[in-house]
Amino acid sequence: MAGSNYYHNKSALIIGGSEGIGLAIAVGLVARGADVVIASRSKDKLAEALTALKRCCGEGQRVASVVMDVRDAMQVQQQIDRVVAEYGAPDLLINCAGVAYPGYIESLEGDRYREMMEINYLGAVHTVKAVVPHMMRRRSGQILNVSSIAGFLGLFGYTGYCASKFAVIGFSEALCRELAPYGIKVSVLCPPNTRTPGLQRENQYKPAEVLATEEKVKVLEPEEVAQAALAALARGRFMIIPSFDGKLAYYLGRYLPGVLGLFLRRPTLK
Repeated sequence: MAGSNYYHNKSALIIGGSEGIGLAIAVGLVARGADVVIASRSKDKLAEALTALKRCCGEGQRVASVVMDVRDAMQVQQQIDRVVAEYGAPDLLINCAGVAYPGYIESLEGDRYREMMEINYLGAVHTVKAVVPHMMRRRSGQILNVSSIAGFLGLFGYTGYCASKFAVIGFSEALCRELAPYGIKVSVLCPPNTRTPGLQRENQYKPAEVLATEEKVKVLEPEEVAQAALAALARGRFMIIPSFDGKLAYYLGRYLPGVLGLFLRRPTLK
């Protein structure tokens, strides 16, 4: 199992750890011997996830949960202070909380743009600001912020989501340079479509053009994304892209943007 020894006896705080990629990472960390605290705004989902994690625990391992709405900076600070007081400062902070509302620019409501920015980007800012002082004092730690392939590709129908995920990558790049002198590593995860409850909700809003282009796109399982993320984190990689197609798009965008632009151009149905 990749990274097994690396995570043994480490502690992790996973924001958005009650389902999807966050929960898969939590399960992977527990299986590798880490103590894990998961956070979410849903008490019911947390309770269900915690039950699943406890089934994976070895002797002496600790798993716990905390209710947290990442949009509320004060609540985030209070809840993380509580976690630190009870379990100590985490070795790993993993920001998985996210929401996606695709739609045409002329019809997607402004409140949806605001919600995506508050959860996807500012939510990560709030948790990082609450945890980093503890890591700086210890002069060690690791942060994983979850972006998306939509964090480096401007995709049809995703003006709001792309903006929030581009922000996560920019934030993570700057944070990586700022925290390096303190021995704190920063990584960013950019998964493609992944079979999660979040994707099921997102599919309800997708424009017809998006659905048409995604018919032949491979959807990853959360466990595949978690495995890739944990293996890359153990190696200290900054940019983590779990899929071949995602890697190809990333490097085309950097070195052959014109080719990528032709590939992404799609006829509209409107």
